[in-house]
This record gives sequence, C-alpha cells and structure tokens, in this order.
Amino acid sequence: MNYDFFADGSDKIELLDYIFQETDLEIFDSYSPYDQEIRKYKKTAEIISNFDLESGGQFAVTFQLWSPNFQGKVNFKKIELDQNRVKGHKFRYATEGSGLIQLYFGGHQNNILHHSHIGHQSEKRASAWENTNPGMGKAIEWNWKEIASTSRKLKSHIHNKMAVRKIGANGILKGAQKLFEQGTILQ
Repeated sequence: MNYDFFADGSDKIELLDYIFQETDLEIFDSYSPYDQEIRKYKKTAEIISNFDLESGGQFAVTFQLWSPNFQGKVNFKKIELDQNRVKGHKFRYATEGSGLIQLYFGGHQNNILHHSHIGHQSEKRASAWENTNPGMGKAIEWNWKEIASTSRKLKSHIHNKMAVRKIGANGILKGAQKLFEQGTILQ
C-alpha cells in the first residue's frame, strides 16, 4: 500500500499527535544522524525539537513505523561511511524490517510543497527480496494482515478525516490547502 498526501508543518504535527495518542505505532528514524544511533520517539515534541517539519525538499524527514502487533523484528544496521565522500563522519544506522510502514514528510521549498507519503511492502515483495538483505528479516516472521490493517487505518485517517480536498487519490490537508491558496505549487 502506498499513499501520497500534502501536509504543511501543522498538518504533520496533527498527524504525529494522532499516531502517538491513538495508535500503538512506534516511530524510529529511517536513518540516524551521522555518528549517532537511531532515535525512537515517544511524543510529537521530541520530533519537533529534532526536525524542521516545514522546510525542505522531497522526503525531507523520514521515519519507520512499527507496532508490536506486526510481530517482526526491527533491525538497526550500522553503515560504515566512506571517508572520501563523508568527511569527518564514520558511521550511521538504518532502520530495517520488511514489515515496517514508511512515513516520509515532504518539505516546502522554493514555493513548492513536496508530497508526503505512507506505505509498506507486500508479503509477496518482502518474500522475493528477503535473501537480498538479511537485515530485513524473513517475511514469514511478520503479521501481514495486521500491517495492512494498520496501514489502511492510517491512510483512512489522513484521507477521510484530515484531508479537506483531494487531487486524484491524494489528500490535501488543511495547512497544505492554505499554502496552495496562497500560490504554492503542490508536487
């Protein structure tokens, strides 16, 4: 399941509040900052203090979502950095797991609001790729019905309760609609 939507900073905060208050989802960095471990967030204020939820380009801020009901394991893969390409930094981590739900926030930059995204793999795709990256875990270890159900609920909340307008299959949330009315391009 993949779903794109448009959200400004206030919309993102409202969505994060919903996730923390109304679901059992846990939120992790997709990638850690250089030379640090992955952070797990317990409340919206922690995310606000670590990220600019307004500015940036395509997928400016990215997270991985996991629930204990998904049953599969979250893995944190250490990535050694090439000193010729990333001077002054030695490593970072990636959050991995074939049944994780991705939450990517697009930013507002140069009068363009980049779309945000939620999505997850299918069991079939996870099975096909499990030997390529062992850190993702075996597809059979995950509760795919629960992952799909949680993902649909999240999409439904965004699309049916938060969106004030739709462009095709994509929801436009309240703050994003105001930006659009002021001339911002939705991309």
